[in-house]
Amino acid sequence: MGQESKHIVIVGGGTSGAVLAARLSKDPALAVTLLEAGPDHDTYDGLILEPSRAPEFWMGGAQVAQTPMLTATGAIPMFQGRVLGGTSATNGLATLRGLPEDYNQWADAGLDGWGWDDVADTFIAAERDVDFPSSPIHGSDGPLPVRRWRREEMSRAQLAYYDGMVETGSSTVSDVNDPSQLPGIGVFPVTIDDTGKRVSTSLAYLTPEVRARENLHIRTATEVSKLAIDGGRVVGVTLTTGEDIHADEIVVSAGAIWTPWLLMRSGIGPAHHLTNYGIAMHADLPVGETMSDHLGPGIPYRHEGPRGGSAGPAQVVLVGASNGTDVDYHAFPIAPGQTDGPTEFMMAVFLMRSSGRGRVQLGDSADADPVVTAPPLPDDGFDRLRHAFDRIAAWEQSAPAKALGCEPIEPHDLTAPDAVADAYERFPFSYAHMVGTCPMGTVLDADCRVLGLQGLRVADASVMPTIPSGNTYLGCVMVAERMARKIMADAS
Repeated sequence: MGQESKHIVIVGGGTSGAVLAARLSKDPALAVTLLEAGPDHDTYDGLILEPSRAPEFWMGGAQVAQTPMLTATGAIPMFQGRVLGGTSATNGLATLRGLPEDYNQWADAGLDGWGWDDVADTFIAAERDVDFPSSPIHGSDGPLPVRRWRREEMSRAQLAYYDGMVETGSSTVSDVNDPSQLPGIGVFPVTIDDTGKRVSTSLAYLTPEVRARENLHIRTATEVSKLAIDGGRVVGVTLTTGEDIHADEIVVSAGAIWTPWLLMRSGIGPAHHLTNYGIAMHADLPVGETMSDHLGPGIPYRHEGPRGGSAGPAQVVLVGASNGTDVDYHAFPIAPGQTDGPTEFMMAVFLMRSSGRGRVQLGDSADADPVVTAPPLPDDGFDRLRHAFDRIAAWEQSAPAKALGCEPIEPHDLTAPDAVADAYERFPFSYAHMVGTCPMGTVLDADCRVLGLQGLRVADASVMPTIPSGNTYLGCVMVAERMARKIMADAS
């Protein structure tokens, strides 16, 4: 590592941070330090590697941070991976991109370089799609192995759901990442290897060959307390142990909850909030004030006998359009791992187009965990989700659902006028797609640099100015890939 190397510190080795570290360290002129609060990925066990055990892991895995998201009727637990690979090591693995219009909306808002034509190649380059290796919209040699669950791997409820939706009129979709095929019933693409084991971004990008690079230093079990700021420039970080690490540039990739928390603790955020804590202000910005998420109700069911299958919780999905053409919801069963006796599962329905804004704020003290307030559903949200409830009501009467022995745990009439609102009040769910807490346009510029400061960028779900109409996992990879290119270009 030469003395002239530019030192870049990445705070957070999760979905985005692992990608950044691998890509940036390709440049020998950069010295890269990756700081991760959790353990290394050599600690992955069956709870992480076996996708079917993901719900079990969410409820009790030591490598998961559980932060409640407050709604009008109670708290929804939010799960973020605290391990190298981050939430890509603990999520449902659904590897979707969203729709072209999602990203064109960013470009139309003045964020040059973020339209669909700008980001599509990044999605393609990140993947190695074994099902569509020759497709012009898929990659064949990227770091992330992508395929769809096979029928023999699926749980009994998922198979009955797929077959019942087809019986009741849903179009089949061979590739839910192809907008021309939507809406319809399809199978989630996921990042798994050929044996069905999870592949997180750390496993895909931080390979042994990458980790052997002399200019890459990975420190796990290392927590950052605050950013060090001097004269309008971020010059390093201070660890919870008191150690200071100096850097030429800091990239915060701690996720949509913990990234704004760290920035606010460091004096970067809304002055009206931070002055309550006696924090010295460095930049008065709306950090944490514009969170989006995909929310919706759950409907509890059970069926006799085992769950079946080895696939994870995200298997088949109805990508629905309440007006018949414009995709605006996902509906699918979420089943736990294998259990004795009857299998209980939840039919989750998520609104994928939402303009609601929640918040991430500091807690009782600046050292306390953040307080997360859920974004409200839009005024027409229940009306749009009515279409999903009608489709599920029809599925309940299908031959595959009856053959499964599926029955609701609580009696319900999904066609009742207040069925959606009632289900959301009793069983509110988050897709765990929190974004937009440090968005480009108000907190960051289009190169993800924090406005008003030098030497500081953000690269994770926080930067998204609006939420895509799909799962956000692959979007976080895209953001990291693009930021790595930009940082290397600026450095040279």
